[in-house]
Amino acid sequence: MLFWETGAVGDMLDVGQGRLVFRVAPTGSVLGRIAVDFISDKLAPLLRRAPSSLRFAVANVNDVYGRAVARGAEQQIAARGLTLAGRFPYRLTNPDFPALVRRMAEVRPDVLFVSAYVQDAVALRRETVRQHLPLLASIGTSSSYCMPEFGAALGKDAVGLFASDKPDEDVLGQQGLTPHARQLLQQGGALYRARFGGAMTAPALAGFSAAFALFKWVMPSSRSMTPAGVSRAALDVRLPAGSLPNGSGLQFAPAGTPDSGANVRAASVIEEWVGVRHRAVVWPPRFATQDVQAIPIAI
Repeated sequence: MLFWETGAVGDMLDVGQGRLVFRVAPTGSVLGRIAVDFISDKLAPLLRRAPSSLRFAVANVNDVYGRAVARGAEQQIAARGLTLAGRFPYRLTNPDFPALVRRMAEVRPDVLFVSAYVQDAVALRRETVRQHLPLLASIGTSSSYCMPEFGAALGKDAVGLFASDKPDEDVLGQQGLTPHARQLLQQGGALYRARFGGAMTAPALAGFSAAFALFKWVMPSSRSMTPAGVSRAALDVRLPAGSLPNGSGLQFAPAGTPDSGANVRAASVIEEWVGVRHRAVVWPPRFATQDVQAIPIAI
């Protein structure tokens, strides 16, 4: 069996990666790394802070997904020589967020990275606001901070927060796509809206892009329609960034490498909540729809 994976389950598959398991979209750990890069390379200069002066706190739901995403952020913090002020895992059932935030305050973080689901991320954010935890920035990932439900629940308390995620159709700047990918996005988006009544969400766009890559480029180049044959073809395909309608290219890391089975040309973006229920892609420039506002987050 061959796994052609487009979501968070890729962080949980550890058998056959680079041989029979292929993660087309960016994994949670990649989104964690990208979040740290954004804070260091883009936001810190805007805040007139040296990245080395920032203190990071990492909070995560203590399950397979939460740990994988948090690990990506922590590894990047270490790789870039930044300061990890504290780790704050919590249980999904009956979490004690007041105590957790009090512990955070003790380590004096400048940046809070959160790997969570919507309900717990909302509760944690509300508690940081209630306790007036002083932060320069807070950034989360694909299962919480990027969700419309997250912004709707928090209202003005979401404004100024950042999210590291796969792009939605309606927030992706199309200037970073090839002409063919741009046309495909527009056609696919029109069909999706006609059937479902709205723009493609990040999971829908990731699935559409991954399926197109498989059926358009990988399977036609395979010498046999067996898992092994398709796997060999997948490892040989090279598509430049922007070739797929979600902005990705295609190049899988082979088995035995650190990113075995992962698409090293998968696209991810940073979104900012720039208004109540309104988010925009602000990084990287090739997919951005507006500049970073770096709105001071409410405390």
